[in-house]
Amino acid sequence: MKTQKEYLIKYKQGSLYCKYADIWIDPNKPVKRALITHAHFDHFTFGCEEYISTHETSMILKERMGDKLNIKSYDYGEVFKINGIAISFHPSGHILGSSQIKFNFADEKWLVTGDFKLQEDYTCHNFEIVKTDYLISECTFGLPIFNWDETKKIALDISKWIKDSPEKTSILFCYSLGKAQRLLNEISKTNLENKIYCHSSIHKMNICYGILGKEILNTKKLDHKKNIDNYKGSLILLPPSLNKNFCQKNFKNIQTAFASGWMSIRALRKRSGYDKGFTISDHADWNGILNVVENSDAKNIFFHHGNNEALNRYLTEKKSINILNLEK
Repeated sequence: MKTQKEYLIKYKQGSLYCKYADIWIDPNKPVKRALITHAHFDHFTFGCEEYISTHETSMILKERMGDKLNIKSYDYGEVFKINGIAISFHPSGHILGSSQIKFNFADEKWLVTGDFKLQEDYTCHNFEIVKTDYLISECTFGLPIFNWDETKKIALDISKWIKDSPEKTSILFCYSLGKAQRLLNEISKTNLENKIYCHSSIHKMNICYGILGKEILNTKKLDHKKNIDNYKGSLILLPPSLNKNFCQKNFKNIQTAFASGWMSIRALRKRSGYDKGFTISDHADWNGILNVVENSDAKNIFFHHGNNEALNRYLTEKKSINILNLEK
């Protein structure tokens, strides 16, 4: 049994761990049993004996990793128990299938947000406010300088960037899972419907999204055999692994851009080497994080995956919230 001085969830060896359920959340090494918040590889470790996730995350992981994964899945809001602890997944708004994880033990409620965003996004379920006593939140962009514009504005900016250079092929780098589908959905609402192409890794995820009920419209798979000049005036989406240097060596008469929340930092944007940077993130900004803290009703907070000093200081001084140390 849990004693009064023990926390239900600890931060152990770089990952979150619930001793009383003997289960890890997004572990960074193979373990017996793992709860997976979403299908990005920085939150998934191959080699665990058993995985537990939402249905959508399980399907995306099988598409990326193969059908042999031993993965059990649940619907959002469906409660299941491990060693008497009630656990459920709730939408985090990060990418398709992404989840917050709620733990109920006795009269104590804990919530792990996973990666999350509050902006509306057709390609995934929108963030759900969940009430809790203890909140464990990511804080990737946990500084006041981070404040996101509406996605529609970014899509229009990208469209203008392309239309202003009709003699060039526009190449936009973005992550293949989540970011690409969100961008494609928004950009396809502009007048570039028949001029959007994507890399095979992105196309593969587009198909997976379609199977899961989130069809990505008006995009085509990039034909690598076709001369790049045939794509003049068009937009091509590529994963960051095919970096700008690759494009500069293999393509002529192009312009490049990177879509990331980090592009809001002018110095990083200048050093990136891309012709353009578009600030769009699938993580919450400063106000989004504070919004979630306030609406969760949590009085005990632990931040991870980012810069937490400013958040800790603000919440301690202004909101009288207790900042947890889960590494003890």
